[in-house]
Amino acid sequence: MRGRLSRLSCLLLLVNSSSWAHPSDISYLRVKAERQRVEMRFTFNLVMLSRFVGSLDTNADRHIDKAELEAITPELLGFLGQKIQVEVNGKKATLGVARQLECVWPVSDGMMRVAEADYPVRYVDIAFTQEVSPVLADLWLGFELWEQTGPLGTIEATYEQDELRTQVPFSAGEPDYLYDTGFAVESVFQEPAKSPDWRPWAIGVAFCFLTLMAWRFLKRR
Repeated sequence: MRGRLSRLSCLLLLVNSSSWAHPSDISYLRVKAERQRVEMRFTFNLVMLSRFVGSLDTNADRHIDKAELEAITPELLGFLGQKIQVEVNGKKATLGVARQLECVWPVSDGMMRVAEADYPVRYVDIAFTQEVSPVLADLWLGFELWEQTGPLGTIEATYEQDELRTQVPFSAGEPDYLYDTGFAVESVFQEPAKSPDWRPWAIGVAFCFLTLMAWRFLKRR
């Protein structure tokens, strides 16, 4: 069932889930909601990616480099597209157009290589964007990847809309969330446009007419 969690309950669940889970079990999501555009940026560590698509270390040297990550990108995109359900404005949608994977770790000796011991603390970003018409009214996300993440797997999401920030924790117990932007009903709260005031113009015309009539009357005398 799709739940609408209050911001307070979302925050409490976020704190609780974070305290239970090991750092390698926690992933992140940033959702940027605009009037006609939505961006979803997922951040997974290398341990989590290996749970999604199998071993990333294709040459078995106990290191992962950028080339090995690029090689698994198509499989990763397919996995995420299958396991993450999306609805935009109440209609089934996709994650959107994917950007290139971004390795979020420092370059060492000119190479983006990560040793096996560092897999839990090395993260990769993958972002999806899509245009929405006429406006983004709501966005529903449902996750079905908990078999791969494990029972303690969580996704700490932050929804950003203008200056507003809403934190939502996704887990096996709370796998979905419907975010309402309010864009579709914002016109209800706007003041109606004022109709032009014709009174000053009408008074001016009447004054000119009366002045002209008085001048013509006096001229005839």
